[in-house]
Amino acid sequence: MNTEQELGDQADTERKHSLLAVENLSCERSEITLFSNLSFALAKGESMRIEGPNGSGKTTLLRTVAGIHKPVAGHVRWNLSEPTVNQSADKPKIAYIGHASGLRGELTAIENLQFYARINRISSGLSPMECLESLGVAHCSALPCMRLSAGQKQRVALARLRLNQYDLWLLDEPATSLDDQGIELLQKFASNHAESGGTTVYCSHQSLDFGLGNNAEIDLRDFQDEFVQC
Repeated sequence: MNTEQELGDQADTERKHSLLAVENLSCERSEITLFSNLSFALAKGESMRIEGPNGSGKTTLLRTVAGIHKPVAGHVRWNLSEPTVNQSADKPKIAYIGHASGLRGELTAIENLQFYARINRISSGLSPMECLESLGVAHCSALPCMRLSAGQKQRVALARLRLNQYDLWLLDEPATSLDDQGIELLQKFASNHAESGGTTVYCSHQSLDFGLGNNAEIDLRDFQDEFVQC
């Protein structure tokens, strides 16, 4: 039987080797508690699926990990590198794609990606057109995004993930509006992300294969006293 000290040492070791550690997190929206005492840790190359009914706090959890939403309790910790006396630990490089596509409707698909390529400094080496090609929407490059179908917009939004090198992808229902081919492409690129040491946390009503066999799942209903109707 493990002693309390041994369990504590094991937890410290897991945190040390984790890219991301969420510890005893509690979040509210409009003064209503969504979930409490949520903890998990992910190493490089791992993925986590967040599930739960509408209004259970899936989007809030992603926004909290991204640093957009402030929790009422708990911590989000990173372990990219060990800090030295004269240098702090590295800051995470995060890609967040939420319900909104993040695309300007009046700009073309290629113009949207060119904008994101300019504001991000850690290039993957792929051009905006190559990113569109990889998601099968190069033929839409000259069209304003307001004229694209919902599935085409989602592919253009996901093409942003190909532009830069990120430690963590945070994806809110990434398969929304995608056909079977689009879902296959998403899983392929997420698997490549995992193989290169990238980590993914995503919300989805369906389980996706993001590679390496390290696909954990958390149901937010397990961290609620009762389901919150919104």
